[in-house]
Amino acid sequence: MNGFRTNIIVDVHDVDFNGVARTSALMRYIQTAAQNQLTENGMSYDQLKERKRAFLLSRIKMEFFETIRAYQPLTAISFPCHSRGFSFLRCYELRRDDIIVGQAISMWALIDTDTHSLVKVNDFDLGLDLYDPLEIPMPRILIPHNIEFAGNYTVNYDDVDQNNHMNNTRYPDMYSNFLNLENKRIQSITINYMNEAPAKDTLKVEKAKLNGLYYFRTTRSDGKVNTEAEIKLCDI
Repeated sequence: MNGFRTNIIVDVHDVDFNGVARTSALMRYIQTAAQNQLTENGMSYDQLKERKRAFLLSRIKMEFFETIRAYQPLTAISFPCHSRGFSFLRCYELRRDDIIVGQAISMWALIDTDTHSLVKVNDFDLGLDLYDPLEIPMPRILIPHNIEFAGNYTVNYDDVDQNNHMNNTRYPDMYSNFLNLENKRIQSITINYMNEAPAKDTLKVEKAKLNGLYYFRTTRSDGKVNTEAEIKLCDI
């Protein structure tokens, strides 16, 4: 498979009480490969900031086909895809030896940090080879009517990145706090990011279960919807 590769060893601190790699850690691994590619090509976080540009994740779907445990060697692969409009597509794979253990597709928005306006794909040349996206369906999330209040979540120190809001890779951990993961793991997860969660804000978390899938909606203290998510669990 074409794409930028980063070799990783699953850190023992990145597994949960089942001894399984947290979804948030796997998400960090694949995004590390993407960031390494951008940095190598003159588009690090700081370099983009100097150009008054910033990428924000708007949607991601991840699927994990195998149980991933501590100390396992992985190769994280990432590549930008042919895109149009205001959505920059990027895909990912996680491989253990020659076995594909995970795949993901994501949509990113590029923001002009001065005007806070969106930048079109055609107005920003990545300067990277583009590929066709992986065939991963990412239908719209339909939140069930039976969704109910599940609790509150305060955006803490360990959630926040240098943008002073909750980092996108922290959301699977937040949802997991409201799931029973005893002898289970996340098999697939789709997240829509709608409004950033500022540091120290308290989010209202709502949850529903329908047809074997779990749904989440998180809402900021100002009433704006923060995220929506769909999660499928499987036995370990």
